[in-house]
Amino acid sequence: FKDISGQFSFDPANVAASKVKVDIKTASLDTQFGPRDADLKGADWFNVTEFPDMSFVGTSFAKTGDKTGTVTGNLTLLGVTRPVTLNVTFNKAGLRPSDKKEAAGFSATATIKRTDFGMKTFVPYIGDEVSLLIESEGTR
Repeated sequence: FKDISGQFSFDPANVAASKVKVDIKTASLDTQFGPRDADLKGADWFNVTEFPDMSFVGTSFAKTGDKTGTVTGNLTLLGVTRPVTLNVTFNKAGLRPSDKKEAAGFSATATIKRTDFGMKTFVPYIGDEVSLLIESEGTR
């Protein structure tokens, strides 16, 4: 997905007070293969006409290690909202060398079942579990 916007706040001294909200425009899906993109944007998969947005809103934040934690929140996909827990690694915060802006970077992973959101095409021939890998950097 190429069209993603969001906001987050993070204080390492008070992780529980963190916030995150992300919106993804589903039509921005890009696998670098046009015919596959057209299929995935269709009604059998992401149905981008009826559901142009996918979102995630964090509801709880917990520290699990020096640079690790969890973010639990609500993922909305295909009009269905379900709780998802992300395993998060805090990569670094500081001045970004390219523009001297304050920045913070995070990596996150999770596994979801696409059928939980109503995406049932070709199950079980195509797996139900989908691994999420998120790399994010934000600036102040």
